[in-house]
Amino acid sequence: MLIYPPFFHLDMQTNEMKVLQAVFCVVSVLQLCHHGVSSSGECYFNAKASCEHNGRVFDIGEAWVNDECFQCVCFEPFGVGCCEHGKQPVDFPPWCEAIRKPDSCTVAVVMKANHKLPCLFGGKARLWKSENDPLF
Repeated sequence: MLIYPPFFHLDMQTNEMKVLQAVFCVVSVLQLCHHGVSSSGECYFNAKASCEHNGRVFDIGEAWVNDECFQCVCFEPFGVGCCEHGKQPVDFPPWCEAIRKPDSCTVAVVMKANHKLPCLFGGKARLWKSENDPLF
Protein backbone atom coordinates (compact mmCIF):
# COMPACT_ATOMS: atom_id res chain seq x y z
CA MET A 1 0.00 0.00 0.00
CA LEU A 2 1.36 3.40 -1.01
CA ILE A 3 1.23 6.09 1.68
CA TYR A 4 0.91 9.59 0.28
CA PRO A 5 2.29 12.74 1.90
CA PRO A 6 -0.21 15.09 3.58
CA PHE A 7 -0.35 17.48 0.59
CA PHE A 8 -2.28 14.88 -1.48
CA HIS A 9 -6.03 15.53 -1.40
CA LEU A 10 -8.85 13.30 -2.57
CA ASP A 11 -10.48 16.14 -4.53
CA MET A 12 -7.41 16.71 -6.77
CA GLN A 13 -7.78 16.19 -10.50
CA THR A 14 -6.41 12.91 -11.86
CA ASN A 15 -3.63 14.61 -13.87
CA GLU A 16 -2.54 16.69 -10.89
CA MET A 17 -2.42 13.56 -8.76
CA LYS A 18 -0.27 11.73 -11.33
CA VAL A 19 2.17 14.64 -11.55
CA LEU A 20 2.48 14.82 -7.76
CA GLN A 21 2.98 11.04 -7.58
CA ALA A 22 5.76 11.26 -10.17
CA VAL A 23 7.47 14.08 -8.27
CA PHE A 24 7.15 12.13 -5.02
CA CYS A 25 8.74 9.05 -6.66
CA VAL A 26 11.66 11.00 -8.14
CA VAL A 27 12.34 12.70 -4.80
CA SER A 28 12.26 9.27 -3.12
CA VAL A 29 14.89 7.94 -5.57
CA LEU A 30 17.11 10.94 -4.93
CA GLN A 31 16.83 10.46 -1.17
CA LEU A 32 17.66 6.77 -1.53
CA CYS A 33 20.79 7.61 -3.51
CA HIS A 34 21.84 10.40 -1.15
CA HIS A 35 21.65 8.29 2.02
CA GLY A 36 24.50 5.87 1.49
CA VAL A 37 23.49 3.51 -1.31
CA SER A 38 26.72 4.34 -3.05
CA SER A 39 29.90 6.28 -2.49
CA SER A 40 30.16 7.74 -5.97
CA GLY A 41 26.48 8.57 -6.28
CA GLU A 42 25.90 7.27 -9.80
CA CYS A 43 22.16 6.86 -10.31
CA TYR A 44 19.67 6.72 -13.14
CA PHE A 45 15.91 6.64 -13.62
CA ASN A 46 14.30 4.66 -16.45
CA ALA A 47 10.70 5.73 -17.02
CA LYS A 48 10.08 2.85 -19.46
CA ALA A 49 11.54 0.03 -17.33
CA SER A 50 9.34 -2.62 -15.79
CA CYS A 51 9.62 -3.80 -12.20
CA GLU A 52 10.77 -7.28 -13.22
CA HIS A 53 14.19 -8.81 -12.63
CA ASN A 54 15.25 -12.44 -13.22
CA GLY A 55 11.64 -13.53 -13.64
CA ARG A 56 10.39 -11.93 -10.43
CA VAL A 57 7.90 -9.04 -10.48
CA PHE A 58 8.41 -6.40 -7.78
CA ASP A 59 5.74 -4.17 -6.24
CA ILE A 60 6.03 -0.41 -5.85
CA GLY A 61 8.68 0.42 -3.25
CA GLU A 62 10.42 -2.97 -3.41
CA ALA A 63 14.13 -3.10 -4.27
CA TRP A 64 16.58 -5.53 -5.89
CA VAL A 65 20.22 -5.56 -7.04
CA ASN A 66 20.60 -5.97 -10.81
CA ASP A 67 23.38 -7.71 -12.77
CA GLU A 68 25.42 -4.48 -12.99
CA CYS A 69 25.39 -4.15 -9.17
CA PHE A 70 22.92 -1.27 -9.10
CA GLN A 71 20.24 -1.29 -6.41
CA CYS A 72 16.93 -0.61 -8.14
CA VAL A 73 13.58 0.46 -6.69
CA CYS A 74 10.20 -0.08 -8.34
CA PHE A 75 8.15 3.10 -8.89
CA GLU A 76 5.54 1.55 -11.17
CA PRO A 77 3.77 2.94 -13.16
CA PHE A 78 6.44 5.65 -13.41
CA GLY A 79 9.49 3.42 -13.94
CA VAL A 80 12.53 2.18 -12.05
CA GLY A 81 15.23 4.16 -10.21
CA CYS A 82 18.68 2.61 -9.72
CA CYS A 83 21.82 3.67 -7.82
CA GLU A 84 25.24 2.04 -7.46
CA HIS A 85 25.24 -0.66 -4.80
CA GLY A 86 28.21 -0.69 -2.47
CA LYS A 87 31.27 1.50 -2.18
CA GLN A 88 34.00 1.99 -4.76
CA PRO A 89 37.56 2.46 -3.42
CA VAL A 90 39.19 5.62 -4.79
CA ASP A 91 42.42 6.20 -2.83
CA PHE A 92 45.00 3.61 -3.87
CA PRO A 93 48.42 3.69 -5.65
CA PRO A 94 48.57 3.94 -9.46
CA TRP A 95 50.07 0.43 -9.80
CA CYS A 96 46.91 -1.02 -8.30
CA GLU A 97 43.33 -1.13 -9.52
CA ALA A 98 39.88 -1.78 -8.12
CA ILE A 99 38.17 -4.76 -9.72
CA ARG A 100 34.83 -6.41 -9.15
CA LYS A 101 35.06 -10.02 -8.08
CA PRO A 102 33.48 -12.44 -10.58
CA ASP A 103 29.80 -13.22 -9.95
CA SER A 104 29.66 -10.72 -7.10
CA CYS A 105 29.24 -7.02 -6.32
CA THR A 106 32.29 -7.04 -4.04
CA VAL A 107 35.21 -4.84 -5.12
CA ALA A 108 38.85 -5.59 -4.23
CA VAL A 109 42.00 -3.49 -4.78
CA VAL A 110 44.70 -5.62 -6.41
CA MET A 111 48.00 -5.24 -8.27
CA LYS A 112 47.53 -4.33 -11.96
CA ALA A 113 50.24 -6.82 -12.98
CA ASN A 114 48.59 -9.75 -11.18
CA HIS A 115 44.98 -9.63 -10.01
CA LYS A 116 45.61 -12.49 -7.58
CA LEU A 117 47.92 -10.28 -5.49
CA PRO A 118 46.56 -7.66 -3.09
CA CYS A 119 47.64 -4.05 -3.56
CA LEU A 120 51.03 -3.33 -1.92
CA PHE A 121 52.58 0.10 -1.29
CA GLY A 122 55.37 1.82 0.63
CA GLY A 123 59.01 0.90 1.27
CA LYS A 124 58.16 -2.17 3.33
CA ALA A 125 55.56 -3.44 0.85
CA ARG A 126 52.71 -2.79 3.24
CA LEU A 127 49.31 -4.15 2.33
CA TRP A 128 46.85 -1.50 1.15
CA LYS A 129 43.65 -2.12 3.06
CA SER A 130 40.28 -0.48 3.34
CA GLU A 131 37.28 -1.57 5.37
CA ASN A 132 35.55 -2.64 2.17
CA ASP A 133 38.43 -4.60 0.59
CA PRO A 134 38.08 -8.35 1.10
CA LEU A 135 40.85 -10.23 -0.70
CA PHE A 136 40.37 -13.18 -3.03
